[in-house]
Amino acid sequence: MNNDKLNRSLSLGANFGVLVGLILLVYEVHQNSDLMRAQISMERATTNIELLASFANGGDLIPIDVKLKEEFEDFPETLGWSEILTGEEKRRYEFWMYARLTELNNDWFQCVEGLVPPEICRNEIRDNMRRSLHRFYELGISFTRSESSFIVAMQELASLEGLPEVNDDGTWQ
Repeated sequence: MNNDKLNRSLSLGANFGVLVGLILLVYEVHQNSDLMRAQISMERATTNIELLASFANGGDLIPIDVKLKEEFEDFPETLGWSEILTGEEKRRYEFWMYARLTELNNDWFQCVEGLVPPEICRNEIRDNMRRSLHRFYELGISFTRSESSFIVAMQELASLEGLPEVNDDGTWQ
């Protein structure tokens, strides 16, 4: 009888230990999730800082942007601006916009995965997507390598901005 009581007590103690271990594991996973979100935020900030610093230190895009803003009052919303660029300027701008598309795709992925606060996704990231959309259209840059949810967001924004439709495969109509 004493062995039975001892076994029950040991079993109860072991079960309690497992329960405490699970609670600590959940706490640790939650803590790691918070750290991961902080790291992602820091990496986003670092990327933007590096980009802005490169522009401030004589980035090749600033003269192109100044030229376009001087020539077109509503740049980039006014279409036809790429026609005044030299071949080299247009190519530089295309590379810049491909880099922006990569950045926006990454930002969107982080939003979909819940790694970025929803208010940043709704406001900042969607606004960056909207501001880049006219440039993408003007340069013929499609979203064929983007996630379907990103394409859907671009379809909505294109409609709101009065641009031609974006097809389900990410190409422009």
